[in-house]
Amino acid sequence: MISTKSIILKALIIYSFLSFDGVYAQDLFSIKATDSSEVTTKSQKLDPLGRSTPRGAVNGFFKSMANNNYLRASEYVDFPQNIQTDNDSIVIALLKRIEVVLNKHGNIVPIRIINNSAEGDNNDGLNTTYENVGTLSLGNNDVPIVLEKTVLETGSEIWLISSETTENIIQYINNNPDKYNIDTLTTNKYSKWLGAPVIDWISIISIAIVSYLIAWLLTLVIGWLVRLFWRNFKQSKYSRFLKTLLIPLRLVITVVILLNVSRYLGISIIVRQAFGVVNLIAVWTAFFIFIWLLIDALSSMADEQLRERNIFSGLSAISFIKNSAKFTLIVIAILIIFETLGFNVTAGIAALGVGGIALALGAQKTVENIVGGLSVVFDQPVSVGDFCKFGNTLGTVEKIGMRSTRIRTTARTVVTVPNADFSSQIIENFAKRDMFLFQTTIGLRYETSTHQMRYILVELRNILYAHPKVDRNPARVRFIGYGSDALNVELYAYILSSDYNEFLAVQEDINLRIAEVIESSGSGFAFPSQTVYLSKDQGISESKRKVVEDKVQDWIDKKELQIPEFDENAISKIENTIEYPQKKSDEGS
Repeated sequence: MISTKSIILKALIIYSFLSFDGVYAQDLFSIKATDSSEVTTKSQKLDPLGRSTPRGAVNGFFKSMANNNYLRASEYVDFPQNIQTDNDSIVIALLKRIEVVLNKHGNIVPIRIINNSAEGDNNDGLNTTYENVGTLSLGNNDVPIVLEKTVLETGSEIWLISSETTENIIQYINNNPDKYNIDTLTTNKYSKWLGAPVIDWISIISIAIVSYLIAWLLTLVIGWLVRLFWRNFKQSKYSRFLKTLLIPLRLVITVVILLNVSRYLGISIIVRQAFGVVNLIAVWTAFFIFIWLLIDALSSMADEQLRERNIFSGLSAISFIKNSAKFTLIVIAILIIFETLGFNVTAGIAALGVGGIALALGAQKTVENIVGGLSVVFDQPVSVGDFCKFGNTLGTVEKIGMRSTRIRTTARTVVTVPNADFSSQIIENFAKRDMFLFQTTIGLRYETSTHQMRYILVELRNILYAHPKVDRNPARVRFIGYGSDALNVELYAYILSSDYNEFLAVQEDINLRIAEVIESSGSGFAFPSQTVYLSKDQGISESKRKVVEDKVQDWIDKKELQIPEFDENAISKIENTIEYPQKKSDEGS
């Protein structure tokens, strides 16, 4: 019989193969169908300066500024009509002033999150030919930095810093002529590294360190204030959420301080853009730390509530869901960080489709274990804390993970079993047992008379029907046949207990009562061996035998012999009349 896991694995392999083959066929078809003239037309429309997308335009502008190539940087700017763009010296002087304004007043969106499609972001509320990439704080006004889509004579569409944005900057420069005099500019007075003054790199690193220390102190104060005004803070189950909030809040405060202070001090916008990636990663990291700690806090609360309600079956599901959520969070975090750093994550994911067959085959065991873990968690053949048996191993389940299940054996060793193997075995869960089976066969001596046998059967049934810890259905006592050395009587009943120690105590009580019945009947237990009767052997008790036979005969005469079955009236009279556990005085008598 094919297992569900095998079907899933085969489906993954087939899907990967089809995905690989389909992508390859599609690309091949598109290549065959593409006319050479069409390819030439597309290549002509690609802008060699990278201005085909908003991200490319901003990136090219800052690279040119970093290399002090102001004439190349002017190719990314749409100047107002009153500017003589054919005069290189005027253009260079103007761009130097613009650089200083951007350093002191500009705030550009990190390049990695600027739209990278030729159409731009059509959901930003602006006209489709405009793209907002930042702001300028000019005096008391915040002016947007806007890119505008422009069509060249060749038909190519490119993105340039809009003439309106450029005009706002030039107007601000003209209103502050002393601050932006070309002779007083300091953009080239310091040695540079990666297109920006070294002093600015040192400054922003120092600002980052100081910002983190300030944020750390602020979060300490916030935590102290919460503990001060929140009574019974340590005893509250919600106190753990404070840690969940404060750690990521520290990173966010650091980024906010760094951004504002660096712009206030006029740190080079090239340096700030370079640190924009670091800031973006820091914000993402804060977000993922918050989610990570929130998962821990919520799972801990759910775990405690389940334990308080003695619902241990859900513990394994909570553990599995927590681990799965953390694993998914790590994968998403890695993808976002790589995307922020500029790696083409989409192409990497597509490559996984091309290598799907190798991935499916290489990770077959891992996938099997994950699927096996899911089946254990959701089918719940066992839960954390359950005592179970699988194969020849007995033990208590301690943990159900994504890859394996850990079991503490009766020898106090720990066995770790891959989920694929564990879920495929026959698992016997003792913790799910609601009752214990009491089944035993006693052998009576062959000298036992029929009336003695009837007496024993009735009294043994009395015990089972009257005992408060025995389920009357299907409790039974039957004379099942003649053995080689004994008359065999079988007792079959269920003990109303789910605790093994209590079952042993009830079983012991019933066994002692059985011995009393056999002893009072004048019969005895048969030995599993041949008996040689000597002259000194007194045999069975004739006096007790006579009493028992008279009593049985009396039952027969009065039609009260409860054989082969007890009637309901007789059962109702004796039900739960046995005192269990017995009083100590009775036990000692």
